[in-house]
Amino acid sequence: MTQSPAHQGTLNNQPALALLKAGAEETFGGLWASLFYSGRVSGKSILVCSATRREGATTVAAALALTGSAPTGSLRVALVDFNMRSPALDKLLNLKPAPGVSEIVGESMDPAIAAQRVTSGLDVYVAGRVSGHTLKILRSAAVREFFEVLQEGYDHVVVDAAAVNLFPDVQILAGTIRDVVLVSHTEQTPREAVAQAKKRLEAGGGKLAGLVMNMRAYPIPRFLYRRI
Repeated sequence: MTQSPAHQGTLNNQPALALLKAGAEETFGGLWASLFYSGRVSGKSILVCSATRREGATTVAAALALTGSAPTGSLRVALVDFNMRSPALDKLLNLKPAPGVSEIVGESMDPAIAAQRVTSGLDVYVAGRVSGHTLKILRSAAVREFFEVLQEGYDHVVVDAAAVNLFPDVQILAGTIRDVVLVSHTEQTPREAVAQAKKRLEAGGGKLAGLVMNMRAYPIPRFLYRRI
């Protein structure tokens, strides 16, 4: 693998910018600051996941990465789709579905070939052609090498990962990226499921850096946060 990812493709920022409509930019800007400027995150990289499916983790990861890379020229951010169970960043951002992480890790492809530039500050690495050997890919020594390349080439790395209560992926990835942001759908996910997710990621060596209450319509009392 090379030590300096290049950037393939052309700017394709309209789908990405749509994620930040109606005041979302301010919200995600606050989340970015609370993670990276307050000491919550110890390094350059974070994992973003949910307890179960369809809680909005992929959208949160994409919006967070887009916000962190703005304004233009401030930071260089890599957004990585490591959700091999249900990859969606390519569809969300209207990108080519391959090559991506599967080819980089499983076939020793140069990361520079797979990088897709979305805005001037944001590059995306899609999941690629998922072969069904997810655990083999996750446990490969090439995963750590891939993230080392990204951490050398970017200011921050945001990784979208599979639901922690359904798959062991986050527990495995936490051995390389310790800090985790957990996304919970406020109206659907039981508190017990969030608590279980926290225990599972911590069992793998991860640290809960933040909890995003997605689709929250009403203020949540502080005592509920303390009980998670």
